Amino acid sequence: MKKAFLTAITAGLFALNQMSFAATENFTVSLDAAQAGTVGAGGTGSGSGTLSYDTVASTLTLNNITYSGLSANSTFAHIHGSDTSVPGQSAGVLYDLAGFTTLGGTSGAFNGTVPLVDGTGGFSLAQQISQLEGGLWYINIHSANFGGGEIRGQILPVPEPSTLALLGLGAGALVWRLRRRT
Repeated sequence: MKKAFLTAITAGLFALNQMSFAATENFTVSLDAAQAGTVGAGGTGSGSGTLSYDTVASTLTLNNITYSGLSANSTFAHIHGSDTSVPGQSAGVLYDLAGFTTLGGTSGAFNGTVPLVDGTGGFSLAQQISQLEGGLWYINIHSANFGGGEIRGQILPVPEPSTLALLGLGAGALVWRLRRRT
């Protein structure tokens, strides 16, 4: 019994150690006029996509974030954020996304990697990461008809399964299996 317990504890500690090397966090965004508040009232576009944050390289990868149906050609696209940005309230521009898409149409896609830089928007890199993980960043796509932004979407963390609960189930199953053998 002691041997099985020690084996389970050792396996659990090894798995826990491996989890500390996780290098990416995943996020999702859903864009629409309602989230743009009064500046986007009457906008017709929508969009969606995923992003991933590399915790080692401090980069944010835009994974085919698509938009379509804008009422006029797109003019600008940015990531906005602050310590207090909530849906419907404006926040300062942190990163320009013009280099990751072809602006000038009513539809498009963003792909590429944004290096996160210390001091952007007056925030340290640690503050920016905290804002991103807290859902305080948003993507805003501006059009010729809506200079303040036609569609907007909060960048939200994708919930991960409870790794420790799964680890506990696995350790429990291992102990049970080893007990049945003896």
